[in-house]
Formats: sequence, structure tokens, C-alpha cells
Amino acid sequence: MIFKFFNSSKSVERRYRKYIGKPVVLSDGKVIGTVDGIKLSKKDLKPISVMVRMGDGNVKEFNVNDVGAVFMPDKVVFQRLNDEYAGLVGMLRNEVASIKERLRDIMDKLNKLSDLLLQGGIKEDLYKDIRERLEKERVKWIRQCNEKINSINDIIYELDRKISNAERRKSELMIKQVVGDLSEDEKNEIASIEGLLNELRKTRSELLALRMELEKECY
Repeated sequence: MIFKFFNSSKSVERRYRKYIGKPVVLSDGKVIGTVDGIKLSKKDLKPISVMVRMGDGNVKEFNVNDVGAVFMPDKVVFQRLNDEYAGLVGMLRNEVASIKERLRDIMDKLNKLSDLLLQGGIKEDLYKDIRERLEKERVKWIRQCNEKINSINDIIYELDRKISNAERRKSELMIKQVVGDLSEDEKNEIASIEGLLNELRKTRSELLALRMELEKECY
């Protein structure tokens, strides 16, 4: 196993070498792997990235600031490893726009078809045939709309669980702070949890807005 360091002092090296093999966990307690190595800054010898041996055996490097890494005595906690949500919200936003566009297009065609019938520009049997096909298409897209709402609800439920866990951990730390039993790492953890909560709540608000957009189209 290679322990990757820049030019560091022996004391700092010994401190971070102890983390090799220790678990790397997310804010909700989920273990994503073990520490395989830590890179230190040449300037101030602070950790700048953590190499994590993932569950599949591959080693992945994470920037300390990007993930809000907190070095606890027996583990490393990643407080902001939720990049998945940024990509997911973007994908959902595109899907919602596509569903809205398709449903509105079908309704526009149905309205024009009705106008055409009233103006005598189309025979009733042809009108009924085209309308039936458009209605079937509309039902299909409404079904997709409802399925997407359910998917968004599932993600919101997951976010609520993570927010609840983070708030619980923050409360535990705040109690320790009141009684004066808070370590320096735990002080840093409080700041990281606050950042995580802000990101999770922002993502939740974005998902609620997307769900509302779909509900207006579906119902």
C-alpha cells in the first residue's frame, strides 16, 4: 500500500498515517470505503485530498474541501458528498421540461382539431379517429408524468432522512459544546454539517418546485 504525501514533517506524517485503513463514512453513517492515502499541501501541510479504497476495490481521490472531510479519531467523515443530487436535479429538470412540452403540444393539437371540426374543415369520423389517437398519446404522457412525480417524491423522502440525521448529529454536538466537551475536530464537524444541511435543503426546494410544475400539467 502506497501512502502518498508531499514533503511533510514526521509528526504530521505520523498523525495522518494512522488513518490508513480506517473507514470513510458519509454524514448519514454509510461507509463508502477505507482510507488508502492522504495528500498534504506543501505550503501548510494540511490535507488536500483523501484516497479512498471503495467497496469495489478501486481507489478514488476526493478533494478535502469539495467533500467537507472531517478527520475524526476513528474515521473520516465526508459531509458534502452529494454531487449525485446536482446531476440528478439537472436531469430531472430536463425530463420535466420534455413532459410539459409534449403534453402542451398534444393539447394544442386537440384544440386546433376541435376548431377545425367547428369550421367544417374536417369530417366527424376523421375527427374522432385523430382525437382518439391524440388522447391515447396524452394518457401515455400523463402516466409518465405521474411516474416522474413518484420518483421525485422518493428522492425527497431520502433527502428528508438525510436532513433529519444531520440535524440530530448537529444537536448532539451542540449539547457537547454547551457543556464544554467539544473537540476541535467536532467544532469543524458542526460547520461541515451546516454546509451539508444548506445544500440538502436547497436540493429539496428545487425538487419541490419541479414536482409542482408536473402536478400542474398532470392534474
